[in-house]
Amino acid sequence: MTAAILLDASPKIDRLPKSEKAVAAQHDAPAPLLTVAVTLECTARAAGRVEDCRVLGETHPGLGFGEAAIALMRDAEVEPGPKDYQFARTIQFTP
Repeated sequence: MTAAILLDASPKIDRLPKSEKAVAAQHDAPAPLLTVAVTLECTARAAGRVEDCRVLGETHPGLGFGEAAIALMRDAEVEPGPKDYQFARTIQFTP
């Protein structure tokens, strides 16, 4: 597969007022990378199995990261203990 690069040799004429230049520069800037944090509450069983996770909060709800965080905890285990206990865990998704 071959890619062609087209070069624009025509001179650019900048006629925007200074205030509009700043706005135009913002639109040309790359979009910031999206970092998402999801906080879960889960139950650790005395045998060490993690169960019953639910989303307490997420920085960008509705994008599916809450479900992904729950899926990550599905096979999680902790050190066995004398009784069940609840804990919170924040999972950060970074690009």
